[in-house]
Amino acid sequence: MKKIILLIVIASASFLIYSGLNDPLIENDKKEEDIKNENGIEDVEPGEEIKGEVAIIIDDLGYNPELNNELLKIKQPLTVAILPFLKNTEKAINDFGGVDNFELILHMPFEPISDKHFEDKMIMTDHSEEEMDELLTEALSEMDNRVAGVNNHKGSKFTSDEEKMRQFLELIKENNLFFVDSFTINTSVGYDLAKELGVLTAKRDIFLDYVDDKEEIRNRLHELEELALEKGSAIAIGHHKKNTLEVLREELPKMKDRGIRLIKVSELLN
Repeated sequence: MKKIILLIVIASASFLIYSGLNDPLIENDKKEEDIKNENGIEDVEPGEEIKGEVAIIIDDLGYNPELNNELLKIKQPLTVAILPFLKNTEKAINDFGGVDNFELILHMPFEPISDKHFEDKMIMTDHSEEEMDELLTEALSEMDNRVAGVNNHKGSKFTSDEEKMRQFLELIKENNLFFVDSFTINTSVGYDLAKELGVLTAKRDIFLDYVDDKEEIRNRLHELEELALEKGSAIAIGHHKKNTLEVLREELPKMKDRGIRLIKVSELLN
């Protein structure tokens, strides 16, 4: 009898030891971070803390194709806004489409307040909804279906017109696109209307290069960081200009050290 009891005790102990060694919750030689990495979660460096998120849109691709290679040297997440109806539109699409750290959106021209800033083709306040639809369809076709969103190029007059902006945003909704209000004037109704209509949207907080000077651009970047630290996130728009690209190439890698995570604008939609 004693022998039988002893055998049962030994067998039970062996089973418990075996089960413990194979329990998926017990990882004797692995830290929690290692387990996360195996499951595809991004590495987090020791001591790294995300204090704010920043998305930067680079407007006006299509005007200066000679700067495309300079922008491609920036290996950080950025959103690039490509103008339609230009001879270099296709080149911009081909240069940046499929490059992982770049997100593409359509930079749609809208009517400005002053006619001296008119484009050859733009959506106007006197356009019917059908005419808007034709221009948007043509522009999206030029984008070769590589964009998921739109922001406005100029357009201070158009984006302040609630009736026309509502019509345009209905077209955006029909095309399953998001809309970023470049907020070129403080009377723009684009962001608020988009939220009302259920269109995913965001709004520009800071322009980086009103003044085309490297130190001024650097100062605006620092303002952007401060805003992101205060609000949790912030969106800036810069332009496809030499000084802007040089400053971004120098400064963006440093943001991580200050707790700022760079993301694409589609990650800040609401």
